[in-house]
Amino acid sequence: MSEKNSHAGHRSRMRQRFLTAGQDGLFEHELLELILFYARPVVNTNGIAHELTQEFGSLSKVLTADEEKLCAVKGVGSSGAIFLKLISDFGQNYMRNSHNSETLSSRKQIFDCLSQQFADTTAKICNVLCLSTRSELMRTITLPTEDLLSSSLSPKELAAMLLKSEAASVCIGINHGTAPPIPTNDDYRIAYIFGELLSAIGITFSDLIIHGCDKCFSMRGSGAFTF
Repeated sequence: MSEKNSHAGHRSRMRQRFLTAGQDGLFEHELLELILFYARPVVNTNGIAHELTQEFGSLSKVLTADEEKLCAVKGVGSSGAIFLKLISDFGQNYMRNSHNSETLSSRKQIFDCLSQQFADTTAKICNVLCLSTRSELMRTITLPTEDLLSSSLSPKELAAMLLKSEAASVCIGINHGTAPPIPTNDDYRIAYIFGELLSAIGITFSDLIIHGCDKCFSMRGSGAFTF
């Protein structure tokens, strides 16, 4: 059997294993190898998958790694790094939007929603949960916290996003990743930014939740911020 035919046969067997057993039937490096089939169609991705797993530690950390760091791993290339980022972004988008139309009327429900949204990322992001008058999640807007703190996103642009959502109220979730969910000066600044803006456009500011170390902290519930 030629090397080309052997390579094609290996990919076919990997795909069949996945179709038969799902993700539980493959090791993490094998799942990564399978993902890379579609980014590097003529390259043996087994070695690349092992290198990535060794470099970053796990599949989830590979998917959330910086594009430049991914490109530094031999064999990944720009196309591989972009494809991995797409997989990660699509996954996060699905997790956010899969909650749409669910009711978030209790603090526990909001905690659970944000915990799922932030589960696989350590990125410093702010999720704006746009809620209806019945506390149904209509939309989630994800913003880098740096954009809010640096004013690269103007109040006018932010107001336009919020008004377009037609939300009656919003709950803000801030991801601390592996840091504890203790309010920082930046968190208070973000609370102030949203408090001023939401008051001006007539949308209720229901709470600001900080997520970190797999736990949530309610600024409203703790009295850490006056709503």
